[in-house]
Amino acid sequence: MNKDFKKIIFIGSMIFFSILLAGFQVSFINPSFLKVNFFLIWVMCFILTRNNSKALIFAWLGGILTGPGYFSNFGVSALVLLLLAAILIVFYKITFLTLETKSVIAISVIGVALYHFLSWLLINILALFNMNAFEEFRFYFTGYELITESILTALLLLAVFKIKNVSKTI
Repeated sequence: MNKDFKKIIFIGSMIFFSILLAGFQVSFINPSFLKVNFFLIWVMCFILTRNNSKALIFAWLGGILTGPGYFSNFGVSALVLLLLAAILIVFYKITFLTLETKSVIAISVIGVALYHFLSWLLINILALFNMNAFEEFRFYFTGYELITESILTALLLLAVFKIKNVSKTI
């Protein structure tokens, strides 16, 4: 099979899968109690496997596709995911040399916390000098949602890499 044809098939299938994943996340996951961002997990998987260009592409694509579902300004989710991907790429290259369980857990916890902080910062950038913004900041990060999402993200990332390692041995 021609290499160009394989690239076209890969890009087309990834765009189709991204649209299906965005529809599933916006329709079922966002209204539920889970609050897991699948595109964030997908970007972190690419970063952990050192596919940095794919991580940046799917951070942008995932942000554009899911942005209107978060009821924020259009493009904020894409910008947050792109900034987060860039920060995590640099952080992962500096801090972790091998793919281990502790690096997966650390990246997932840091990624979720930084994702929420960057989204809060970009949405409330104009209101930073208002005291209500700081009260909102305190309440935004004190709930159990951030802890639950961090734990679920770490578990899903660990499951993905365990399945990936099992499939390599078979």
